[in-house]
Amino acid sequence: MAKEILIVEDDREMQGFYKEMLNGGDYNLTFASSGKEGIERIKEKKFDIVILDIIMEEPTGDRLFALLRKTDKYKEMPVIFVSALKKDTYACTKVLGRVSYLEKPFTREDLLEEIRKSIGQG
Repeated sequence: MAKEILIVEDDREMQGFYKEMLNGGDYNLTFASSGKEGIERIKEKKFDIVILDIIMEEPTGDRLFALLRKTDKYKEMPVIFVSALKKDTYACTKVLGRVSYLEKPFTREDLLEEIRKSIGQG
């Protein structure tokens, strides 16, 4: 069964990049262009994993992540943070739980490996 992935990314080029990288995989992709839209999508549908850009308009990715972790229904949802900044820049990336981090630029293989690890397929 295809895995449901929500990609919260405000950059249209990056959205296209994700489509290319995950094309042919067993994934159904849903995109949100802002943190606010990401929250709406999460309320509408159950996702197996969220790929979350950190730097975007309010709520930023780290704030959206904090909201997820405060809500029992989404507390264990796997998240992959993606940013051009170093992992140690954000305190939220140091929390325990189902969180991964990819620094831009990354390869298709890096992304697929993080997805598999995050959803328990690898």
